Parts: sequence; C-alpha cells; structure tokens
Amino acid sequence: MRIFQPDRHLLARFIQKNAHLLQGSILDVGGQDGKRYRGYFSHISEYRTLDSDEGTHPDIVASAEKIPLEDRSIDSILCMEVLMYIRNPKKAIEEMARILKPKGTLLLSTSFMATPTQEAGYYQQWGEAGIRQLLEPHFENITIEKRGGYHALKAQDRIRFAIEKRQLYSRKYLGVFYGWIAKIISIHALRKDIRDTSEANRNFTMGFSVTAQRKP
Repeated sequence: MRIFQPDRHLLARFIQKNAHLLQGSILDVGGQDGKRYRGYFSHISEYRTLDSDEGTHPDIVASAEKIPLEDRSIDSILCMEVLMYIRNPKKAIEEMARILKPKGTLLLSTSFMATPTQEAGYYQQWGEAGIRQLLEPHFENITIEKRGGYHALKAQDRIRFAIEKRQLYSRKYLGVFYGWIAKIISIHALRKDIRDTSEANRNFTMGFSVTAQRKP
C-alpha cells in the first residue's frame, strides 16, 4: 500500500518526462532493489542498483562515496532522494562523475523537507545554489526544477503528519481509506499551485529535480 503524496507524484512525473535522456547502462544510486523506478527504463540495456544497505537487496552493496566501478564505465545515473542522507555529498558527486562516461546523463532529486522518520540519517537540505555548486565542477547543461509550490508543500506536510500520527502504513483498512482522501487533497493542491503564479508561491518548494551531463 502506498498513500498518494504530492512529492511522490511529482517525482514520478519528472522521471517519466526525462527517462528518455538515460540510455545504455544505468546505475541507480541509493536505489535499493530497484522496484520503484526500474519500470520507467525498459528501453535501456542494463539497469543496476547500488545501496549501502544490504537488506534492501541492491545489485551492488556499496556507499555512494566509494562506488566499486571502473572510470567512465556507466552511461547514465539515477539518484533520487538520496543526497540528503549522504555524509559527504561532494565525494559522492565526484564518484558519480568518475564512473560516468563523457556526456553521460545524471537525473537527481533532493528534498527540501525532513520528516520524523528521516531525521536519524538526514544530514542536510540542498537549495538550488548549493546543488549547482556541487555539480558544476563535473557537469554541464544543468537544469534545476522546483518540485511543487506552497500548496503542494502544505498538502505534503498534512498527509505525512496523518501517516505518522495514525500509523497508516501499519493499519491496512484505515490506510486505504485515507489514501483516497490524500489523493483528493493532493490533486487539489497541485492544481492550486498551477493557478497560483504569485511570487510568494514560487518561494516555496518541496525539493528540486535535476538533469545534468557529465563534462567531456
């Protein structure tokens, strides 16, 4: 059971829109068993996951700060909602750049929120300037998109609070019922973000989604 959330919805849309940019061999950094995103990449030749948690059954058990692959051996990298949990993100970006072939594509996302379940291993939040500073030494054609505005952020917090307070993922029937409510709340908030073109709304976001190419 997965309860509909604005952030997950927008992440899925981002990957769906940009999946064609990833070609050849893909390494999903922090991708656990790969079930969440593998389905978007049926067109590629190889899809492997890397994760430091052996219990999530990745293809490669290793840290993003020390990837056991050859230089320039991967065509594309996916790194979704992982950077915030890495102790040394600069080193992780250097490693991703090292194993990427020249002009290889990176799809990356970071959150601008922390929930109670994330706090134990949640080291930092990244703004647009910080992301660009991390990537620019190794990447070009960097595009950074905000993920939602104030209304989506408010809905996301409201839904996450309900999940935590009511323990909805461990209460099947209540979780399914609230899932319908969450979807209505989310869709309404996402539509409000589209209609609200104010500067105030643009100043809020749930996080950032990034595309970039490895420098030659």
